[in-house]
Amino acid sequence: MIDVSRPDTGFVALVTIRLGDPAAGQPLLDLLAGEVEQWVRFQPGFVSANYHVSIDGTRVINYAQWSSEQAYRESFKASPNSGSLREAILAIPGVEGLEMTGYTLARSVAAASAAAGTV
Repeated sequence: MIDVSRPDTGFVALVTIRLGDPAAGQPLLDLLAGEVEQWVRFQPGFVSANYHVSIDGTRVINYAQWSSEQAYRESFKASPNSGSLREAILAIPGVEGLEMTGYTLARSVAAASAAAGTV
């Protein structure tokens, strides 16, 4: 059993954004990545932000990885937008809503190395 209460096991914020119009995807990605590039990536504990668009263009997922939930929560104190990002996301025409769920790392399986061969 892995101790998921350890602060060094990692934290992921998974944000799912529903789109009524797939054309909203590009301005949404520009907004989200712009925030990360401007200030989030400089925050202690930030690891990465990854954006995935569903095949049908109706959802965008932001998979943001942090060293800990505490680092994630502390980053909001440094936000120059003071919570207005959610409003900016919802103001993009075609964005229907968003949902954020936090996760802690419970288990990880890495790819086999080429030298290990196949079983």
